[in-house]
Amino acid sequence: MRALLLAGLVFLVLGCGDIEQASTKDPEAGPGGEIARQAPAAPNPSPSPIPLPTPTPMPRLPEHDSLRTPPSWQGQAGTRPEVSELYIGRKPDGPWIFKPRKDLPAWDTSIPIRWADDPFQDISWQHRLHAWSNMDYWLHEYERDGDPSHLSAPVEIALDWHRFHIVEERDSAFEWYDHSTGVRASRLAFLLDFILSDQLEVNDADLARLMTLADLHASKLMERDFLSSGNHGLFQLVGLDALCSIVGWRYDCQGARAYAAQEFGELVRSWYTEEGVHVENSPTYHHWVGLQIRELGAVERFTESGVQQLLERADEIAPWLTYPDGRWIRVGDSHGDGPVLNGPVETQCLPEGMGCWAVRDLTRSGYALVRSPPETDISEASLFFVSGTTAPTGHKHADDLGFVLMEEGRDIFVDSGRYGYNYGDARSYVLSARAHNVPSISGQRADPYVIDTEHSRLEPVTVEGGRFVVRGVVDRPGLLVHERRLSYVPGARLRIEDKVTNRTDSQWQSNLHLAPDLAPEISETGFVVQAGGLTVRGEFSGEGCQMSVVRGETDPYQGWVSVAYQELIPASVVVATCPADLVESSWDITFER
Repeated sequence: MRALLLAGLVFLVLGCGDIEQASTKDPEAGPGGEIARQAPAAPNPSPSPIPLPTPTPMPRLPEHDSLRTPPSWQGQAGTRPEVSELYIGRKPDGPWIFKPRKDLPAWDTSIPIRWADDPFQDISWQHRLHAWSNMDYWLHEYERDGDPSHLSAPVEIALDWHRFHIVEERDSAFEWYDHSTGVRASRLAFLLDFILSDQLEVNDADLARLMTLADLHASKLMERDFLSSGNHGLFQLVGLDALCSIVGWRYDCQGARAYAAQEFGELVRSWYTEEGVHVENSPTYHHWVGLQIRELGAVERFTESGVQQLLERADEIAPWLTYPDGRWIRVGDSHGDGPVLNGPVETQCLPEGMGCWAVRDLTRSGYALVRSPPETDISEASLFFVSGTTAPTGHKHADDLGFVLMEEGRDIFVDSGRYGYNYGDARSYVLSARAHNVPSISGQRADPYVIDTEHSRLEPVTVEGGRFVVRGVVDRPGLLVHERRLSYVPGARLRIEDKVTNRTDSQWQSNLHLAPDLAPEISETGFVVQAGGLTVRGEFSGEGCQMSVVRGETDPYQGWVSVAYQELIPASVVVATCPADLVESSWDITFER
């Protein structure tokens, strides 16, 4: 970033991929060890400029530049954020130790900090550094005993960010990353409130530097084009409101809180369907976003009507999106554990004594579920989940019309999971159709976000011929149109009928991903695999198709399941490779005891 001018500044930002942590809070710090020293600064590509915001048509008054609270602002300041509202992680093992994830070594952030470093080639790590997560040790200390003197080190960190980016005019890739910028603004508000209320002493020169940061962040967060339409927008708006509730007399805060409140209401409503399902295409984020809205104090900060009701609907749905043992169903970038479905639920009974089952039809939002009632012992539980979330947003994978299946409490057909957010072959794989229980085109990558949403849909769950039936269609321009009919009797059989209109000259594959502990035996027409006391048989019908098993391959990637952040283990995929012009095919799968 170039030298700061209070007016006429061109902000720089590098557009990076969506980044989140592995859990609501940061993962365990893990055992202590040698701290990785800061690596030599690597050349950093210059971020691309984005347009300046439209100048605010109001005069600049002397009080707009005041370092201290002007008399006209006395009594108008809002409430500073609580520590719990600062996106704080677990307490590091010691001061100046930066370890935002347990899978990475600790890193020394003693001042001066090299803000452009990327020692582990990890975008999530960079995001957390620029969200000032290296303040967390002292924030925990303050929360422990309430002594503001613990906040002197966080002030040093903020001033060092100013030194690197403004005084020395140096760039770093994540200096204006949307999520990081919002969290920084909240932390800056927290620190400035202590300073302005004389609970923490800084000299006027340092206060001027902090106010420069406040102006920068307020102005940046007021840029409408900078506001993320995804969950990062939450952190941006909360940060803007928190900052301008503390230094609202500053010129760049004029109108900021009204803007934040209006955008928050519109943003949250855009995140959820009418049924209350979060649209980022992942059960984990369905729950996580609601949790963050509450933990950041956004419901109280923005009294937008309807938000609380939306969250309550989302909370009611969340337990349906977990397995009976509490794991989130691994659709999209889902991972970790969530709330277990408890209590009595309505059931729907199949004829001929085939049992009564809990059915949740969320097909207007892209999910269909058939599962055992909550009182069923896990060892006897069935769960069938179909995904058809065609909204091209958030943490979506190319899994439309894909499914996962559990029988007798065991995973049978699985999703490959999220892996991580660093770009590379493994991340590209888990996003692709090859990583899901859907057809894929040989040598062609199905972009999760390239979907003709007008002609793609998941249809309501019905009962036909004594089976639960889910239908759907997905249209991927330039690749294929896939029509699917899934008919299921829990604990007995699953039939998959596919109609693939291939728009390429390449062969296509029908993929069935088995749980990592299952080792299938294949024949010319299908497979058989033993899952504990359950024998799973699959018979494929499709002229000219060849059967194979892929496990742990890297050229190209296939046959992997994510078990932790950036950790994959091999898993078997039964693949039927079919001629380009074959349209209709089917799988008949039975479960025998």
